[in-house]
Amino acid sequence: MKELLKNRKVQLGITGVALVAAIGGGYAIYESNKVSIDYTLNNHVVEYGEDQTKIDWLKQSTTNGNKVTVAKFDTKKIGETDVVFTVCLDDTCKEFSQKLEIKDTKSPVIELKKEKVEITEGDKFDPVSNIASVKDVIDGEIKKSDDKKLTKNGYLIDSNVDTKKAGSYKVKIIAYDVNGNKTEKEYAVTVKEKPEEPKPSQNQTQQQTPQTNYTPPTTSQNQGSTKPSTSTKPSNNQQTQTCVANGQWRTLGNSGYAGYDYETVLQWGEEHCPDMHGVMVGTVHDICGKQGWTVEFYPLRQ
Repeated sequence: MKELLKNRKVQLGITGVALVAAIGGGYAIYESNKVSIDYTLNNHVVEYGEDQTKIDWLKQSTTNGNKVTVAKFDTKKIGETDVVFTVCLDDTCKEFSQKLEIKDTKSPVIELKKEKVEITEGDKFDPVSNIASVKDVIDGEIKKSDDKKLTKNGYLIDSNVDTKKAGSYKVKIIAYDVNGNKTEKEYAVTVKEKPEEPKPSQNQTQQQTPQTNYTPPTTSQNQGSTKPSTSTKPSNNQQTQTCVANGQWRTLGNSGYAGYDYETVLQWGEEHCPDMHGVMVGTVHDICGKQGWTVEFYPLRQ
């Protein structure tokens, strides 16, 4: 009886060892089949305003995975941010937390209509009239500001143009985007001397001088009178001649159109502007020296 119990204990012991060995072997096989995924992000900088859906994160990473997706984050918030990356190898996926930095490296863009502007003494001049656009590539149009302490989101104009004095001058535009990136651009302004008023010729002077020794013809009423007339009234042919502003211009813009009213000329230019062109209004003078305005069309950059 004792021998039988002893043999049964031995059998149970062998069975237990076999069971433990089987379980341990299965766990070892499971561990050997478990998928390991490695991931390293090579570029941690994202440009301000960039569309994250268009970034190829797989190309910017070192991984044995074959698919990388990223949780949504705000690319218009400057600074560092933690982002979760999901990396998959076939059907096995693993999440990795990575730190990204949002940077704005692109400065505003200033476009001018002309690099050089010419005006005449006494002309009206607005420095903004030669600016085609001031823009940020992400946030769009940047507006003019009068705040001399401005450092973000606006542009200033620094001009020393004196329209009353002939000479060469500079206009500088300083633009800032919402993140403080800065761009400066200049253009030249030449103020030309105002032409002298035309002087009348000797013949015109003589015609404009009234006759003071006019004597009417002798009639029955004044026969025998030798008293000269003191009338100073000139005859019809001797009326004083004056220059009349009749729209005869010394020069014209390439539109061939000019007028005396700025708003009327500007409206005409906008209505007749060819496609892909802009309108610029400049000063001209008629044959009498009176100031007017003319339209100049200029091609837009594409």
